[in-house]
Amino acid sequence: MAATDQQKIGLFLKTLRREKGLTQEQLAEKFSVSGRTVSRWETGVNLPDLSLLVELADYYDVDIREIIDGERKSENMNTETKETLLKVSDYAAEEKKRQVGKTKRRTVLAAVLLCIFIILIALGLNFFFGNPISKALAVNNAQTILRMRFYDEPFTVENADYWIEDMEYNVYITNAESPDSAFSMNFGMFGNYRYDTYDKVIRTKSNTFDRMNREYNVPVEQALGEGLQEENTILYFGDILDADVAEEYGLKGISADDLRLDQSFDFTALGKQAGQIVIQLNDSDLSAE
Repeated sequence: MAATDQQKIGLFLKTLRREKGLTQEQLAEKFSVSGRTVSRWETGVNLPDLSLLVELADYYDVDIREIIDGERKSENMNTETKETLLKVSDYAAEEKKRQVGKTKRRTVLAAVLLCIFIILIALGLNFFFGNPISKALAVNNAQTILRMRFYDEPFTVENADYWIEDMEYNVYITNAESPDSAFSMNFGMFGNYRYDTYDKVIRTKSNTFDRMNREYNVPVEQALGEGLQEENTILYFGDILDADVAEEYGLKGISADDLRLDQSFDFTALGKQAGQIVIQLNDSDLSAE
C-alpha cells in the first residue's frame, strides 16, 4: 500500500475518532494499545492489524472497506461479509499467537542450549585450570577457619594452588612469628573444606625436621665439594638426629623429642663434638670417588 493511501486511511481514522469525541489516549485505552500506537495509525506510519480494523469499523459503525478506502461509502457492509472478516480476523490473531509462541519456544531453546554450551566450556576449563570463584571460596573459607580455630595465632593465607589430579585447592598458611608453623588446608571444587596438615607437619615437627635437613646439607655439601652436586645425588641428614642410631656410632644423637619449633642447631659444632657426621648418599651410579 502506498504511503499516500496510508495517510488517507490515517486521516479518516482521525476523523472518526473526533466524531466520537475521544482523545488518542481514550481510544488507546478502549483497544488496549498505547497512545503512541493510535498516533502512528492516524499519521499513516502504521496501520492497525486486521482484527483491530474489524473492531474499529464495528466501533465507529462504518464499513471496513470505508476505512481501507479512507472515505465514507453510501452502502454499509452486509452481515455475511462482516462475519467472514471477523473469522479471518480471528484466524489471523490465532496464527499470530502461534507464530509468537514458536518464536518464544525457539528463543528459550536457543538460550538453554547456549547455557549448556557455556556450562560445558566452564566445566572443561574448571577441570584443567580451576576457576577464580572456587579459588576465592577456598581462600575465604580458609580465613574463616583460621579465625575460628586459631584466633590467637598470627596465621595468614599466603596463596592458593589448584591441583588438577584431585581437582582440589590447596591454601597455604604461614605464621609471621613461627616459620616452622606453616601448613596447608585442602578444599574441594565448591570451596568445601576437606582437611588440613596442621597436625601432620607442626605437631609431629615435620616442618622443623625438613628445615633442619636443609640446614644440615649446607656444611655437608661444602665438605663434599662440587663433585657430588649432581641431580640424582641426595644428601640426607638422618643418623645424627636419631639418638638410637647415633648411639651405635658413639655419637651424641638428637631425638625427635629434642626438636623444637623454629629451633636451630649448629651442625658444625655437633660434628666436631661427635668427631664425625653420618650422611646418606643415593645415586643411580655412585662411584668410589
